Amino acid sequence: MSIIFTCEDIRQYYYCPRKIYFRYVLRVRTPETYKMVRGRRVHENFRIDGNVVKDVYLCSEELGIAGIIDLLEFVGDGVVNIIEIKCGGFGRRMYEDHKVQLAAQAMLVEEVLGLRVHKIKTLNAETGDIREIYITEYHREMVRRALEDMRRIVEREIVPEPTEHRARCVDCECRVFCIDVF
Repeated sequence: MSIIFTCEDIRQYYYCPRKIYFRYVLRVRTPETYKMVRGRRVHENFRIDGNVVKDVYLCSEELGIAGIIDLLEFVGDGVVNIIEIKCGGFGRRMYEDHKVQLAAQAMLVEEVLGLRVHKIKTLNAETGDIREIYITEYHREMVRRALEDMRRIVEREIVPEPTEHRARCVDCECRVFCIDVF
């Protein structure tokens, strides 16, 4: 049986590939960070109405991906929007690792549900601001490439190099395991 990664795993891979090694090879259990706890609470308390379904779990063995879609908005016959709930500010732009996570979600919806994803949006749960995110074939290819690399890391038990962006290590739940970083 092949490994099933989550959409979140793909985002984490692009944030720092060592997280995949720690999660899937060493099976390290890391404590939740403040940001993780805050995000979980925001998701749990978020209320919906209308033609929106919350927390849609999907899994595709064909793609090798599983994930939970925060909100799935039905907008027409066979057409949906994905809405990702965020609990922090958007900043000026969304980083590529987040776009790749959303691309993986779109691929899941299309594969498993057979629906066409019209738009992908992010919703700031604190302000109510909504931003539309554009996902291209480039992002879908990033998903496929990440899955190949992630499988190789796990199957061959390869310790990847840490992220080049060492500022990310400061708040990382895995930093205590990266003895060569600090």
